[in-house]
Amino acid sequence: MLNFRGRWAIAFLALMALGLSGCATTTNTPLAQAQMKTPIRVLVVRVPMAMDAARLQAVLAPDIKPTLPISDERLQQGMKHAQEHASAAMESALAGEPRLLIMVPPTEEKQLIDHIQGQGLGSAMTQEEADRLQGVTGADLLLRFGITDYGLTPRSWRNGYIAFEVTSTLALAAVVAYSGSTAAKAAAGIYLAQETVEETVEAYAGFWAVDEVYRPVRIEAELIGLSPVTTLWKTSDTGFSDTSLSRLVRKVGADERNRQLNQATDEAVRKIASDLSDTFEHRKPEP
Repeated sequence: MLNFRGRWAIAFLALMALGLSGCATTTNTPLAQAQMKTPIRVLVVRVPMAMDAARLQAVLAPDIKPTLPISDERLQQGMKHAQEHASAAMESALAGEPRLLIMVPPTEEKQLIDHIQGQGLGSAMTQEEADRLQGVTGADLLLRFGITDYGLTPRSWRNGYIAFEVTSTLALAAVVAYSGSTAAKAAAGIYLAQETVEETVEAYAGFWAVDEVYRPVRIEAELIGLSPVTTLWKTSDTGFSDTSLSRLVRKVGADERNRQLNQATDEAVRKIASDLSDTFEHRKPEP
């Protein structure tokens, strides 16, 4: 059973993560006013992972010194797994939504689907493309989603790094002050060493601790109406793995790290699916 010191340390890291996870933003006003028959036919498309080689290497191959190109087989395999796992999780999450009918595109239209997939989040779609997509799939809506941050605190959190640095430094100081444990002192030492030798925002803000304990995965999604082409809804959510403070003071093996990444991906997907479900609940019903 955890003592007071252990619970305090867990509360500190949990508050750090939960406070930052509030960065999700949702736009759903157009969808709330939309009138569509139920079940609504949706085509789900996963866009390519939006991460550079350096950040991906820091997660998947941290012990390799030379900077790897994004074409490196280890990074490619990691990206492939991440995207396939996210797709499977999204398919499972949406399968239980009775208001949606997930459409499966015909195999002969792979070139069109690949083109839509390759456009990425936020890219414009022409009405001609939307008409063709609707014609070959029967979908009313297109749900595009993709991983934007994988195993590292999202870049978008940098906007609040000053406030985070102040509060996290004070909180960590309190942990050390009220805890005589070796783990707390070691965590503080690592944190201070990071601040001393690193100039990156992540290290300065103390994001390293969140990365090690939670391996956050951020996913963005957008729902696009096809007739006419309209962005009806968009959101982003960050998932976290289970909590184990010992990760701060020991080497995390590849198997455990991969489990963390899968858990964080699953949570991010569940949040996205829940956000979408809530949006449909508030949609204006067809008269």
